Amino acid sequence: MKLRTGSGLLLLLPALLVADPSEKRTAWPDAPSGFQWDKLGPRTVAIGATTYAATRHVSPSGSDERGDGSAKSPWRSVGKALASSATEGRTAVLVTAGTYKEGTLTMQPRVDLFGGFEGSGWTRDIFKNPTVLSGGGEGRVLIGADDSRLDGFIVEDGVFRGLGGGILCDRVSPVLTNNVFRLNRALEPEDFPHESDRRRIRGHDGGAIGLINDANADIRHNLFHDNETGVGYGGAVSAAHDCVPIIAHNVFWGNRAGVTDRNETRSGNGGAVGLLFSSRAAVMHNLFVANATLGDADGGALFMEYFCWPDVQNNAFVGNVSADDGGGLDHQKFSYPKIRANLFYGNHAGKSGGGMHMDDSAAEMENNIFAYNHADREGGGIGGTHGWVHAVNNTIVHNSAGRDGGGIQVVNIKNPFLRPTILRNNLIALNKPEQVILPNDADTAYNIMHPGGYVPGYYNKNSSPGFRDDGFKLAIRAAQADPAGFVSKLSVAEQLAEGTLTGRIVRIGDFWSMVRANGVREVTIWGPAPPADATVLEILPSFRLAADSPAIDAGVYPDFPPFDIDNEPRIFPGIDIGADEYHAEPVHRKVE
Repeated sequence: MKLRTGSGLLLLLPALLVADPSEKRTAWPDAPSGFQWDKLGPRTVAIGATTYAATRHVSPSGSDERGDGSAKSPWRSVGKALASSATEGRTAVLVTAGTYKEGTLTMQPRVDLFGGFEGSGWTRDIFKNPTVLSGGGEGRVLIGADDSRLDGFIVEDGVFRGLGGGILCDRVSPVLTNNVFRLNRALEPEDFPHESDRRRIRGHDGGAIGLINDANADIRHNLFHDNETGVGYGGAVSAAHDCVPIIAHNVFWGNRAGVTDRNETRSGNGGAVGLLFSSRAAVMHNLFVANATLGDADGGALFMEYFCWPDVQNNAFVGNVSADDGGGLDHQKFSYPKIRANLFYGNHAGKSGGGMHMDDSAAEMENNIFAYNHADREGGGIGGTHGWVHAVNNTIVHNSAGRDGGGIQVVNIKNPFLRPTILRNNLIALNKPEQVILPNDADTAYNIMHPGGYVPGYYNKNSSPGFRDDGFKLAIRAAQADPAGFVSKLSVAEQLAEGTLTGRIVRIGDFWSMVRANGVREVTIWGPAPPADATVLEILPSFRLAADSPAIDAGVYPDFPPFDIDNEPRIFPGIDIGADEYHAEPVHRKVE
């Protein structure tokens, strides 16, 4: 995707506040573009035997006293294997199914831990052979190390009154892949001032993973569910003070921040992920569903503040809830995210910005879809308080607000150094009560705003958007949960074209999810079992353009991304308005 280098901050601020974002390090410079929903979550991967100078084995049936760490005579504990690594080269530690409760384990450089084995032939399947590292509700599970890997484990029930309930990474950058992090908690500080009138008080961050002080962990293909902070940022993952992690291809479901913030001090932001103090993560190809903030806090799924410059690309934010601002995402305090090609569906904010919100901050946005988001006050799709946004080729549709700006509401009263908001080539339609509320100096051109239009600007059109009719409902005949894979398989009455629904957003009443895969009469969705009385699976529209859409060839070419939301090339010079560049319409189903 094209990387713009312009900043929304003028030279009226100190140099620290106006640094060109192109000068910041990028966590994942060669990140792939285009959605990769078939690569989400944990998977069993082969281990290269030639990579390692030594291989150690651990099994519940082994012995630390009589064993030698071989396949025939394994050790009993992971701790014994960590303490017995090779003096030269790398060591692989293979761990069979079972629950290992060993206190806090400290990872070691050049030692890679692999779970998911069975103990007879030492074959690997992380779903059939669950390998659990448990804190037992009594302490943190792991401390990370540089040049190390954790792959194929379930990290659960870590409880710590400090940073990182599951694992702490302080100035170290391990690789954390193909794991499940569940039921981990970072407890509030013992002396937290609940009765104070102050707001935004620092607590303990990172329910599952806490990164701090230039910890650049590689966090990919994991499942995070039901982790939380008492008072602190990042119900699942936090990163603070110059961290540059990769957070990619993960599933974040039902994580919460601020669960014990009883006096609503707004100190538990980022239901799933919280970024603070110059952290520049690559947040890409993730699924965020049903994450939440409590205690009047912000950023139901993702939150960032104080000079964070992340790349947020090719994610889906679905059915997340914030007690205050930013149901899906919130960025504040001179952060400057690049938000590209994301799906924001069904998120809810207690105040402003159902899909996304900004405060004292700026953002570049392109090729995103905002649909069915709601804010109780203003900005159903996008809300902004004292912020600036450069929004190009986004689709903002069917959002709602309780008071103002069903599609977008951005105001800026106290930050005159921020540029006026810019809207180009956006398709903003069918939002309630209004499509757009912007400052008088906003620069708008070549947008579709329907109904109602928008008078200021150039060549803004009031036209029906012309989307494909690709939303439909399916009758559920039976549902079966698969806890190991964290999916549910739904048998449906209608006949489908196999493999055509992966990545589609679905709704069953108030239950939101995404399709992982589909067969002829079966749809597999992410998450726990849907409501027992569910009878209808709603496949929501994709909001791609139909052949007769007035958005086709109606955009302006000096300011547009070269590819659309599906990583298909824009057709120059007659580019289309909205996130989608029209191409031939696919066949999604065949109904008997």
